Amino acid sequence: MIKDQFSRNLGIMSEAEVQQLHDSTVAIAGCGCIGGFSAELLARMGVGRLILADPDVFDVSNINRQCAATHLSVGLKKAEALKSHLLAINPELKIDCYLDGVTAENANAFLEGADYVIDAIDYFAFPESVALHRAARPKNLFITTAVALGFGTSVMTFSPTGMKLEEYVGIPEDITIEALKGHTFPPSGYSKSLPAYATEEKITEWILNETIPTISVGQALGPGVLVSKLVLHLLGRKQPDIVPEFFQLHLE
Repeated sequence: MIKDQFSRNLGIMSEAEVQQLHDSTVAIAGCGCIGGFSAELLARMGVGRLILADPDVFDVSNINRQCAATHLSVGLKKAEALKSHLLAINPELKIDCYLDGVTAENANAFLEGADYVIDAIDYFAFPESVALHRAARPKNLFITTAVALGFGTSVMTFSPTGMKLEEYVGIPEDITIEALKGHTFPPSGYSKSLPAYATEEKITEWILNETIPTISVGQALGPGVLVSKLVLHLLGRKQPDIVPEFFQLHLE
């Protein structure tokens, strides 16, 4: 019996597909922009369990773009604030939180029971992202991620049997997590063309200062595309573009 809350899914999804979503678990590493909005969309679509991880707390600068970031949640752990937000949407949603974020030590436990993985780890925490990918491959899990590009977005999905993250960004596959400190995902890896404001000089400055300009619409477009592709894949309807191919929406 489909709950009234999800009855409007019917016609776009079958009852069996709505139930399949209810029985699915998605692990979301990072609860800020991409991760937070993705979690909300999944909760509203009826996914039954989410595993959230984020070591950070909300600050005022997050309010311009991050789900669950408000003046009331400033200073709160992102994963806990997002959990409260999601339970207000669906009180029956099962949520596990990793308040230390994803690490090389806990990545395997974080992914336990997951059917799909969203990598929304902070851009400047690339070693943790590599740890997540390395833990997902033996579990045969797909990982999807998105990046906001001003008024646009790029979405990419890594297959457990396809190109590894290390190969895609051009680093040795046996490099240690410790040795990756200070590394970041190269912008050329997620965009065929960057917005006009993202000059090489500006990108260098942003990375040096660990502050990248971003706005709400790009951070909403990314999860919209990402979750659409993830759900269609989970339901067996359509496989997403697999890295090295990726989807890009560029509105500028």
